[in-house]
Amino acid sequence: MTKNREAKEKKEQHKSSSKLRIIYIILIIIQAFMSGLLLHSLNRLNLLQTWQFWLVTLTLIGLLLLNGYKLIVSSKASRATRIICVVLSIIVTTGSLLGFKYARQTITFVESMTGTHYETQIYQVRVLKNGNYKEISQLSRQHIGFISTNPNLENTKNTLKNTVNYKEKDYEEIGSMVAAIYDFNVAAVVINQSYLDFLQEADTTFIEDTQKIFEFEVRTDAPDERQSVNITAEPFILYISGSDSRGNISETARSDVNILAVINPRTFKMLLVSIPRDYYVQLHGTSGVKDKLTHAGVYGINMSKNTVQDLLNIKINYTAKVGFTTLLNVVDAVDGVDIVSDSSFKRGNCNIKEGTQHLNSECALVYARERYSYSSGDRHRGQNQQQIITALVQKISDPHYLVRYSKILEAAQGSFETSLTYDEITSFARYQLGELRSWKIESISLDGRGDMQPTYSMGSRLLYVMQPDPATIKNAQEKISSYLTATKE
Repeated sequence: MTKNREAKEKKEQHKSSSKLRIIYIILIIIQAFMSGLLLHSLNRLNLLQTWQFWLVTLTLIGLLLLNGYKLIVSSKASRATRIICVVLSIIVTTGSLLGFKYARQTITFVESMTGTHYETQIYQVRVLKNGNYKEISQLSRQHIGFISTNPNLENTKNTLKNTVNYKEKDYEEIGSMVAAIYDFNVAAVVINQSYLDFLQEADTTFIEDTQKIFEFEVRTDAPDERQSVNITAEPFILYISGSDSRGNISETARSDVNILAVINPRTFKMLLVSIPRDYYVQLHGTSGVKDKLTHAGVYGINMSKNTVQDLLNIKINYTAKVGFTTLLNVVDAVDGVDIVSDSSFKRGNCNIKEGTQHLNSECALVYARERYSYSSGDRHRGQNQQQIITALVQKISDPHYLVRYSKILEAAQGSFETSLTYDEITSFARYQLGELRSWKIESISLDGRGDMQPTYSMGSRLLYVMQPDPATIKNAQEKISSYLTATKE
């Protein structure tokens, strides 16, 4: 009887031991799988130096072999040892899972920034509200007006012809086209959605007098015009365009923020040069009437970049398009920003006071857009925008905010588009992590005087512009040159 009981107990122990061994094997397989995913993502992310990557690799392999031997192979391992190895395996697996999650999130974010090589334009077909046309099909064989200065004119016409068979009339300026619909020379007009902001700016009643009966999108390739350098060793210039688009970041729209970031990785210094949105400049590749710099964005970011290059006689290496409204979500992700206001004003729920104060995203956006409270108008708005950007750069580059890494990326998703490549961004991030130094940021602004002039985009209608001040342009050129040539602090 005793022998049968002992045999039964041994059998139960063997069965229990076999179940535990299976559990241990599954646990080790999961640990190996998650460690492999983490290593693959770290390698793809390219943030670690070679020796750092191999250190992480050997550590994970060592822990895997140790746990595997103690849990599965060694029959002499004590119960306490096995418990420690199980806990260690769970910790490594959990850490690898979290590391993989953050790495993949970063990879996806950077790829979304760098993967777009096209721009989109949204067009509206508008008719008179008191007219007879209510649907796009009613415009068959009717005359529709187009602006001939549109660089994507043929593409726009062909896209609309896929919907309705119409007759076309071209006009050299928007004013002539708008007059044509009032004079019944055309049944409808096709207008870039961004031009509606131009017309509001020109204080016309066109938007109130007309209605949209159809909307379509035109997608065009964005030429790669970047002039690459080794951004971890050589100074470079990044043109930052703050788009006022309410849609996708790829949509062309007015460039309300125009900032050059002159970055010198040798000195860890950055120069921000703000250019007023109303600066009266010659759009690149055009002749005759000049235009506001903000209008250049409607023709694509390369038009804005090349126009700024012409203005300052410099070479811009890269571009970055920022959805300024959505970017300010990042402000909340870092618990707001501190700014120093030199005057007081109130807009909605935001009471901006003179002096140092803490702003959330709503009030940071108000602060970045305000110009009517300042005697210098748009010039002061550019300074406010620089303050917001500087505060964000300083906070995000602070190692203390690494714990909010995931939250910051989520807030910034869909807000950026850049001509920097994936490898360039990850290499620069690796360089920053290796150095762990704060950047010294200096800000300057171009200046000018207010004027009323016709513009390339709006034709003969007079709009407020800012005539450039040659002295501030020369000062900016000299500052940019000094940052580009500096070799040490």
